[in-house]
Amino acid sequence: MRLVLAALAASLLLVACSPEYNWREIRAPEHGYAVMLPGKPATMTRGIRLGEVEVSMTMQGARAGGASFTVATALLPDDSPTSRENAVAAMRVAMVRNIAGAERAVSPVTVEVVDAGGQRRAHVGATQIEASGTIRERAVTMLAGFVASGARAHQWVALGGALDREQARTFLDSFRLIEPQR
Repeated sequence: MRLVLAALAASLLLVACSPEYNWREIRAPEHGYAVMLPGKPATMTRGIRLGEVEVSMTMQGARAGGASFTVATALLPDDSPTSRENAVAAMRVAMVRNIAGAERAVSPVTVEVVDAGGQRRAHVGATQIEASGTIRERAVTMLAGFVASGARAHQWVALGGALDREQARTFLDSFRLIEPQR
């Protein structure tokens, strides 16, 4: 019995010592971004509607600490300012609608643009929001960023019931655009 209790105690210590957030940089130059995620990401691509436009959206994300951390990139039909503005607005509305929520705060931010080697090249304007809502009758908080550059629109979203704001900030602040190679 003591041996079983000792083994159980050892396994609990190992679980308690394992890092829940295993931050790693994910570079997705084919989608135009780099970001820190708290675990090995899963990826999926599907067609969606952004306002009046059908687009292909690729999502990459990981879960940790009861929250999800996801980046989604939509390939736009063109790189006009109107297409970019409409896509970002539609993404923002859809994300708040997905949680049957309301925005509580909106902040203009800048996102760093780097080259393929990681060297800083510029900054672009973006928007970050905080929203609260529900998913399956469970209260959730969403912290999200939205930006468009070239023919791509991006959103990066931290979402959870008991969202650890420090961990969410690590994710949100790490998002960078990778400029296309010429």
